[in-house]
Amino acid sequence: MSMPFYIDPEQLTKDRADFSRRGVSRGLPVIAASSAEGIVIIALNSSTSLMKIGEIHDRVAFAGAGKFHEYEALRLAAVRWADARAYQYSRRDVSASSLANALAHAIGDVFVSAPKPLEIALLLPEVGNQVGDDRIFSLSFDGSLSDHGTFAAIGGAPEGLVSRALAAKLEERGAQDVIDFCVRELSSTHAHAGTHAEVALLRRGVELRSFERHTSLDMGGMERTNP
Repeated sequence: MSMPFYIDPEQLTKDRADFSRRGVSRGLPVIAASSAEGIVIIALNSSTSLMKIGEIHDRVAFAGAGKFHEYEALRLAAVRWADARAYQYSRRDVSASSLANALAHAIGDVFVSAPKPLEIALLLPEVGNQVGDDRIFSLSFDGSLSDHGTFAAIGGAPEGLVSRALAAKLEERGAQDVIDFCVRELSSTHAHAGTHAEVALLRRGVELRSFERHTSLDMGGMERTNP
């Protein structure tokens, strides 16, 4: 009788994490930042047909970095979760916090038990009536969940971006100023940031359907979209 092949669980976890981390780092960066007008979401995206940013519910958005088909499947699952929760309870019961916890469990299960872990990182921003009420959650490939407050970046973001953004007090600026700041920062490591930026805004003070998508880097190019 042959003995089963033994793999050290600690080494296996490290190998799976290194595999996923490399996959995410090869992706283009995504940023979510609070502004006076709402939460700005910027994703570098060379495709004009595959969206990295999407609407989940009234005040909640979704952005992903890494493997498109993997985070797109999670986005669709998030939309279904939000619709079911709003129908069973109330639209106000749909929050980024509850959604982030649900997704964290699903992603963590895949990391532990699936043949291949996910190569993704996610942002789940939720706009509040005031800047202090904004929530921006990030989820990693192993189900790790973090609450970032008013600024977060995933993917291949420039080193030191978070500290520079916090020092700039973006939450006190208008949305266009925040967009300009983020694009300038991304241009330091990505030459085509100005032309390959996908931008959306969760507008503050809108009770229903606060998600607006940019058609250009000019704030005049906003349009409401369906999820």
